Amino acid sequence: MKKIIFFIAIFITFQGVLATETKSSEVKLENKLLIVDGKIPVFYSNGKYIGDSSSRAKGSFTALMEMVKMEAKRNFLENPDEKNSKFILKSDFKKIKNENQIESYSVKSFYYTGGKHGMVLEEGYNFKDGREIFLEDLFKNNINYRGLIKQKVEEQIIKYGGDLYYSDIDIPDDGYSFYFKEDSLVILFNPYTLASYEAGVITFEIPVSEISAFMKI
Repeated sequence: MKKIIFFIAIFITFQGVLATETKSSEVKLENKLLIVDGKIPVFYSNGKYIGDSSSRAKGSFTALMEMVKMEAKRNFLENPDEKNSKFILKSDFKKIKNENQIESYSVKSFYYTGGKHGMVLEEGYNFKDGREIFLEDLFKNNINYRGLIKQKVEEQIIKYGGDLYYSDIDIPDDGYSFYFKEDSLVILFNPYTLASYEAGVITFEIPVSEISAFMKI
């Protein structure tokens, strides 16, 4: 009995050690041209910095910030008399609850560079046993997972699409961003990829039960 309790304790400890943790790196800036309020995830496993993932999250935000700064300066030079027209960039993240052994995070950014509306972008980050995983890590080696995902997306568009999507829609077969939510694999498409801005970030929830035979995780 003592041995069983010992091994259970070791297992729980091991699971905890491999859990991913996040801290928030904040970027704040406000001047006469723009407002920046960024909360960027910094990923850790057992206190060890996960450099590639954290750098990618920071790099995505930094690229957006540089773009917004450039647009704000250009707007000021072209419209020097405009007032109360600050450009905006905001970013935040959260952990997504799911029923799989994957730790998923959603990172959302919003930016406004003039016009009628701003732009919302979303990206998923996923971890297992303390390391980031990608779509190719989820599926068996002989599976064309890009084709499988594209097929599942097409099925949902046909079933639920209506007039939402572009008439000449072209579904990408690579570069999918994703996370796990509840019991589904969620595939993300940012505005203008499949439909107009009004559709926002479009998500397709593929039940894991439909694709589990092709998965190795």
